[in-house]
Amino acid sequence: MGNELLQSFLIITNQNVKADINRGIEVNYNNIDKYIENTKKFLNVTLTEDEYKLVFHDIEQRFSIKHSKGCAIFDDYDQLRDWYHEENIEDPYFWTRYKRYLEEFSSLNPKSIELLDKTTLPQIMNCLGNPTEEFEGIRLRRGLVIGDVQSGKTATYSGLICKAVDAGYKVVILLAGITESLRQQTQQRIDEGIVGLARTMNPILKTPETHRVGVGLDMKEVRATSLTTQAYDFIATNDNIVTSLASHKTVLLVIKKNVSVLNKLYNWLKNNNYDPSKGYIDCPLLLIDDEADNASLNTNKDETNPTKTNAKIRQICALFKNATYVGFTATPFANCFIDPDSVDSMKNADLFPENFMYVLPSPSTYIGAKKIFDEDGAFHRNVRFITDIEEPDYASDEYKDRASNDIDGLNNGPFYYKHSKNWDGVFPKSLTHSMYCFFLANTIRDLRGDSGKPRSMLVNMSRFVKVQRVIKEHVEKIYNDFKSKIEFSFSGTDADKNLPLYKTLEELWNKHYSFIGDISIDRVLHKENLIKAIKDIKTVVVNGSKNSNKLDYKKNPSLRVIAVGGIALSRGLTLEGLLTSYFYRNTATFDVLMQMGRWFGYRPKYEDIFQIWTTMASARWYDEISKASEDLKEQLRKMFDQHLTPKDFGIKVRDNCEELQITASNKMRMSFDLNEQVSFYGNLHETPYISLNTEQNKKNVAQTKALAFQLWSQGYNFKKSGKGAYIVRDVPKSLISSFVGGIVCSKMNPSFNEEYIKDFIDDVNTIGLDYWDIVFQGGESETHFDIERLEELTCAGRAIHIEHNAVVVSSRRRLLNTSAGKLALSEEQIAKAVSACKAKWEEEGSSIDRTIPSKAYFEHLPNRKPILIVMLIVPKPPKENEDEEQKLIKFRSDLGQSYIAAFAMGFPGVKGVDKAKHYKVNKVYYTQNLMDEPEELDDEDE
Repeated sequence: MGNELLQSFLIITNQNVKADINRGIEVNYNNIDKYIENTKKFLNVTLTEDEYKLVFHDIEQRFSIKHSKGCAIFDDYDQLRDWYHEENIEDPYFWTRYKRYLEEFSSLNPKSIELLDKTTLPQIMNCLGNPTEEFEGIRLRRGLVIGDVQSGKTATYSGLICKAVDAGYKVVILLAGITESLRQQTQQRIDEGIVGLARTMNPILKTPETHRVGVGLDMKEVRATSLTTQAYDFIATNDNIVTSLASHKTVLLVIKKNVSVLNKLYNWLKNNNYDPSKGYIDCPLLLIDDEADNASLNTNKDETNPTKTNAKIRQICALFKNATYVGFTATPFANCFIDPDSVDSMKNADLFPENFMYVLPSPSTYIGAKKIFDEDGAFHRNVRFITDIEEPDYASDEYKDRASNDIDGLNNGPFYYKHSKNWDGVFPKSLTHSMYCFFLANTIRDLRGDSGKPRSMLVNMSRFVKVQRVIKEHVEKIYNDFKSKIEFSFSGTDADKNLPLYKTLEELWNKHYSFIGDISIDRVLHKENLIKAIKDIKTVVVNGSKNSNKLDYKKNPSLRVIAVGGIALSRGLTLEGLLTSYFYRNTATFDVLMQMGRWFGYRPKYEDIFQIWTTMASARWYDEISKASEDLKEQLRKMFDQHLTPKDFGIKVRDNCEELQITASNKMRMSFDLNEQVSFYGNLHETPYISLNTEQNKKNVAQTKALAFQLWSQGYNFKKSGKGAYIVRDVPKSLISSFVGGIVCSKMNPSFNEEYIKDFIDDVNTIGLDYWDIVFQGGESETHFDIERLEELTCAGRAIHIEHNAVVVSSRRRLLNTSAGKLALSEEQIAKAVSACKAKWEEEGSSIDRTIPSKAYFEHLPNRKPILIVMLIVPKPPKENEDEEQKLIKFRSDLGQSYIAAFAMGFPGVKGVDKAKHYKVNKVYYTQNLMDEPEELDDEDE
């Protein structure tokens, strides 16, 4: 469809939608399709998939911001929560000003603002403590508000502050992350939306100056005092301020979550405001903890140690008679939930939200992880895989030798995850191509009439400040070379098409933007348009250091920037108009990955051209995490109906982390110097990770064939089970031990170490393992087992990908599904395990409306036989037009027509076996590949 016809299609469809709205007919997410179909019939045209999405989202943006409903769970459902009523507020001064500010200056549409005003904020207010209520003693209410990354959380807590102050709260403390750049950004928003005054440093005179901003431009009385400014946190001599809370109508503080800052604030509050005769400060306190899950970050710096900061926050709250703590987060996987040892210690954690949890509504126009990383997501096409970085094998002797004896060679060589802070080597070509795509996307937006809008690109590759500067220099060189070639080599004529750079851009266009119908490639690659689009792009470093650049969109609302950085780009910092993201970081924890996703949010009029460049492994993690997040939110909605509590939600988070083998709980345990030791009893241990060394796989296939031959030659019965499996029963452990001793499995499998398992089986103190069941498990491919007596079985077909120097044969890092634990069991045994599992959940006070995990069929059956499961897997071919890493291409080539051998071993839940050997869970996988290192700051930083 041509551009003119598409514009006509949009106009007609929008007119029909508007006409229905004017007649009082609701237009929502579920009936947009009807309007598109009606226009198709009227014009007698068809739409491509991309054109259909464009029309759909255009209607969505213009008319139909359809939100899901917010919901909450509480610790006490008998308590009435209706103290807050808007009509009872005598003077809604702060909210009235802020609402007008949102209407005039924010990107929120009227429907969203109305929902915030009439529904969301009143619901959250009724979760808080009543600031005017009289009661004996002191009170601290703790709660958590869960939103989406980059979904407008700041507007929500700013609005909450306004309504809370109007209702009687006198002191508001806002914890704005752990970096100064994020604190300054948050202070600026609070100054504009609530205080109305800003105190900044004059860049020339180096003196402080005060001026009206935001809501203060109405020139009305200023009723709030901010004890922090955009220039200064609550530091230096602030704790010597000779004033009191009582001398001000409303006091606000925007501070970092930093031990020194919290200490200064605590001392000032106690020395200047605490009434010893009463034993408290008699001013209602609202403490908002933005990015509350940031307490779970693993860091070695005492200043941001989660245990110390959380304890100090509790001490500050304890100074007040009436205090409410509200954490805001988009990733409810923080360590306050995930205590593996006991429910009680989890509930009593310093800042556990024991009183309430509230899930914010999600706008339908919000572009989150599910829409991007799910293979069927509306924006999955926007993901680009980085395949030209080859990671070393960190467990190999070769790498260890180089790390010890040739660190200069590594520092000057190709980029890799675990580079040192002195790395200054060779960058991947994909970084250059991602920047070129950013330049093209800038040009497209200009030609679409958005030349005054801000644009940004994110480059997040290193935690080291020094390496971030090296990256910045490289990015600037790419930019300057590109700009120079456009200015001096391009002529603006057809002769440009013969230039190497033009051909490269043409290839990138055909690969990444050929679907665009409203702008032609000739217009995009025209010299004048390219120069105009890129000439003002700046490259900056944004991190936690004092030398970090600041992104000032107020002074430069059309700022075009490439931002290089680490943690400051990962937590709360907004990059306006984010078009391109280049993300190559080594982490797989829920909270860190989601917060690093600065690309989530709203992309009006450019949702088709934003790009995310990352590894396939990271993309799969994001997909997995989004599913877990959505599941947890849905569970919370169900928990409200069942009158379940925040404690139950904490248990659900913990269980999900265990099922997904995500390391948040392990990371938390290690940060408290606790070591977990486990035996192999009571669980199923699998090998979803396969060694890149195909010689090892050949050995495993040979061992599998030898095992089958040995079984049938000794007269064991191969009994068919269902359509796709054979079971051999009552095999002595000597044969199992011999088999395990002959296989070689990847050390990336977290709990499957064949040496430990063999040692465990052979130990004289190990009981309950004398006789085993063996299952040869088939699948649904067209390739049959090449094993005598098992020819009828077909191999499993699995998509494969590379993660951390291993081939993964499952997108969820599980070889088998949750029903695998039932294999070789009787119906009676299955029922017994299910019953025992649910009884355990009920005892914990947790919901039983869950899938029974495979572990339950071992943990709760101490008398069942152990089981060995053998699978043969045929890799599925790569998807069309999908780039694969060189290691995976080589693995496929080396594997040839053979198949992959994978294993699982389940052990009964034998109780009271104190003498049985215990083994540390395989930490190689965690420490070498998944654990995110702390961000590096300059030595002089706070």
